[in-house]
Amino acid sequence: MIKVMIIDDEHIIRTGIRTSIDWNSYGMAVVGEASNGKEALEKALEVKPDIAIVDIRMPVMDGLEFTRLIKEKMPDMRIIIVSGYDDFTYAKEALRLGVNDYLLKPIGADELINLTKKLCKEIIEERREQDTEKTLKNIFTENLPYLQSHLINSIIKGEYIDENFIHQKMDELQMKLSGRFFEVAIIDIDDFYLITENLSDLEKEKLKASVKIIADDVLKSWTNSGGVYFSEFDFLIAVINVKKSGRKELHQLYSKIKNEIRDRLNLTVTIGVSDMCSGILNLSEAYNKALTALRSKVFKGKNKVLYYEDSKRQNPLPVIYPSEDEKELLDSLKTMKIDKINSVIEKICTNLSNHAADEKEVKNICLRLIIIATSVLETLGVNYRKNSVIDFDPYREIEKYETIADIEAWLKQIFSNFVDALQNYKNEKYSGIAKIAIQYIEENYFKDINVQQLAAVTCVTPNYFSRVFKRETGKSFTEWLNTVRIEMAKMYLKDPKLRIYEVADKVGYNDYKIFNFNFKKYAGCTPKEYRENI
Repeated sequence: MIKVMIIDDEHIIRTGIRTSIDWNSYGMAVVGEASNGKEALEKALEVKPDIAIVDIRMPVMDGLEFTRLIKEKMPDMRIIIVSGYDDFTYAKEALRLGVNDYLLKPIGADELINLTKKLCKEIIEERREQDTEKTLKNIFTENLPYLQSHLINSIIKGEYIDENFIHQKMDELQMKLSGRFFEVAIIDIDDFYLITENLSDLEKEKLKASVKIIADDVLKSWTNSGGVYFSEFDFLIAVINVKKSGRKELHQLYSKIKNEIRDRLNLTVTIGVSDMCSGILNLSEAYNKALTALRSKVFKGKNKVLYYEDSKRQNPLPVIYPSEDEKELLDSLKTMKIDKINSVIEKICTNLSNHAADEKEVKNICLRLIIIATSVLETLGVNYRKNSVIDFDPYREIEKYETIADIEAWLKQIFSNFVDALQNYKNEKYSGIAKIAIQYIEENYFKDINVQQLAAVTCVTPNYFSRVFKRETGKSFTEWLNTVRIEMAKMYLKDPKLRIYEVADKVGYNDYKIFNFNFKKYAGCTPKEYRENI
């Protein structure tokens, strides 16, 4: 509804204007009347009319003075001046003050209706434009962080080569990055995958936005030149103008960001920091250095600030696959020695940490150990997937973990579950005699063992033992022993440093010819052929 105010010192004229027109039918309403300019000014500031119909000559304050004063306060108000005199001087002054029209008394109803309808249309169009402009401005403001982030990501990817163009875009997007020297810091939310596993995409974005707001607040309290931006991944990117003499202060800034996020969101973050770069076009190089620093999180741990200058001094050693540890781990799995399994896993992970192995190397090695272990279980006849605890996709699961310490704990749990599955399998499949015998064979396969020894261990006669073992396993004692020995031999043959006769000795064959014969019988090829095809 468009609001109209009538200002005239004659009551009869005010009443006539108010009653001679059905204002509501035209989308207007009379919201106030006044008999002089001073009274009108007070009421207008209170009711805020859109259109004022003003007599030019009134006591106390005339219409022109009212127009001048109200235009200072409400410049968008439409004003129609009404006069009983065709005075060019008045008309000229009224137009100078921004009056929309000048009518002579007596005023015709049709003339006034047509004029107010025209002004009404102008006001509605203007409001529509203002609403559109406000909507667009709100959309721009809401999307500004993402537009800024898109520009930063484009610079990092090397999509822009014109520095002047970049600075022009930054000005358009209200980005305060005007200095010459920059530092990039990557803010990585610790355990992001685990924390957000059951969250929707929108909830994940809200979480990252919360971290960004806190980091931005801390940064703005520290410097006017810099910003925190969303990346194309799950971490945030801070770009900060620095002075050559002020880098030490930035160490305090990063700690402050880390601590504020912890205190306000109950989250920890790890921050990877580049060294100083010169020029906005070198942000890509600085970003990669910050990423290199962040990658050391896998062995340095979470909730830290990691610097590129420290990472480049580490000189990581080449990582060699732990073949000997693998053999020991699988041997311990077969014999279900959980303490030994944990000890071997700790040894492997400590070695990876000491070599400053990157995350990809660590995960590939651990995945290989898991896949080989599942292969061993399947060879033994253990359907480990029946156990819901370990029915999982290791390639997906391992991506949840960010440090060697986390992966070590996860790996221990996996192998503990494997041992449980193996134990359950043996409990379900075999009686006490067969179970004890199988465990004894797995622990002593490399020794010279026979039926008499197994009978003594199980406290039965050799004949009775042989009958029970064959009935429950489907194999004779000798066949079972040879199967275990050949499976272990396959593992040892993967080590090129061991000669074939040494492998034979390690698995309990003193005679190489017997080893060669049995290997071909149970594996379908000779030891030499097996090694060549690995």
